[in-house]
Amino acid sequence: MTDLLSTYQGYSVEQLPTPSFVIVKNKFEKNCRHMLESVEELEQQTNSPIKFRAHIKTHKTIKGALKQLGHGIVETPRDAIVVSTIREATELLNYQDKVGKQYVKDICFGLPACVPGKIERLNVLSGRVQHLRIFIDNVEHLDNLVKFGRAAGDKKWSLFVKVDMGTHRAGLATDSADFVDLLKKLMTPEVSEVAELYGFYAHAGHSYNVTNILDAHKLLLDEIKASNEAAKLYGRMNPKINVRDLTLSVGATPTSNSLRVRDDLQVNEYIKNKLVGTLEVHCGNYCLYDLQQRSTGCINDFECAGYVIGTVLSSYKERNEMLTDTGVMSLTRETSKFKGSGLCIEIEDMFKDESYKVNWYVDRISQEHGIVKQYVEETEGEVHKKPATLDLLKLGQKMAIVPQHACIVMGQFPHYLVLDENQKVSDVWVPFQKW
Repeated sequence: MTDLLSTYQGYSVEQLPTPSFVIVKNKFEKNCRHMLESVEELEQQTNSPIKFRAHIKTHKTIKGALKQLGHGIVETPRDAIVVSTIREATELLNYQDKVGKQYVKDICFGLPACVPGKIERLNVLSGRVQHLRIFIDNVEHLDNLVKFGRAAGDKKWSLFVKVDMGTHRAGLATDSADFVDLLKKLMTPEVSEVAELYGFYAHAGHSYNVTNILDAHKLLLDEIKASNEAAKLYGRMNPKINVRDLTLSVGATPTSNSLRVRDDLQVNEYIKNKLVGTLEVHCGNYCLYDLQQRSTGCINDFECAGYVIGTVLSSYKERNEMLTDTGVMSLTRETSKFKGSGLCIEIEDMFKDESYKVNWYVDRISQEHGIVKQYVEETEGEVHKKPATLDLLKLGQKMAIVPQHACIVMGQFPHYLVLDENQKVSDVWVPFQKW
């Protein structure tokens, strides 16, 4: 990374090779601060302790993770994260060992993976961090843990039961027979010897389909209710357990963003009067945002902090299109309500706190080719007058592209160039990619 920084430090966007992925530092930090402040405000409003767990899967970097936790941003940083790969956790712990500091004390592995081959790797992680939380959503997961035995250091495995909120990706519905069977299995002596329930984890993945913040807020309440009802059910099944010790982890970036809603007291009242455990909020994409998040209606376009930089390579007057070097390999084929593979904005607009002027978008892509067309905003039920044809951009001109899905797009780049308030490269973040 030192070599990369020495190469690019002080570069303007116009000087960068393309395609590149850039992060606007002040926007990234502002997004992190706003989320931490929202959780703190919820804590104050409900007079209840609220935990926070940052998912680092979008950028997979040390410096990004530390900012998500609040280091250098808020007075009291948090110390819990979610990872999507074992490598993310391993490299972060390697960094902590190198600098001799424990920024992260609590790691949750974000897949139900209690199977041979994975358990052994999770066990290594368990021996390196104060708390490792793992997901279960299948009775066979518990059988496998019993066969393996306790985790490193004779610690019991700390378990989150994954709740299916209706996305049908992972987890179990709380009203299913499989869910009850899993809870029964948790209570058996052989499981209790090697593992203990930490709490319930709910993620409304379908919140990415909402189109306004109030609908996202309703799904947040659904997440809280589902995890709470799961805890109450387990308490009825196992009177020996104190359900108030359980952590009820909820969130997705849209539902967590809905904490911005201040005139809906349902969530606050539910937490104050009905919650039986300790609430935890988890989310990840919020530090960068993208068009999928913009589609939810929960954020402003200018809150996006990450962009793909591309160059106009050729132009075609007859069809009023341009060719860029931003194809599938840099933009991917993710989609949202916004058409194409990304919205194009002027370089200076990345740094403004005002809505973008979008004149062009990436209409279609092949491996390394991006075809850019004039953007015409489409509103359902409305007919827009065809705008005047714009002059094509000059060959060699650079543009910033707001990606559809930052988490996937960033996985295509070996490093991210961080831009400071002077619009210059001040740092280079290298992600822990792959597995």
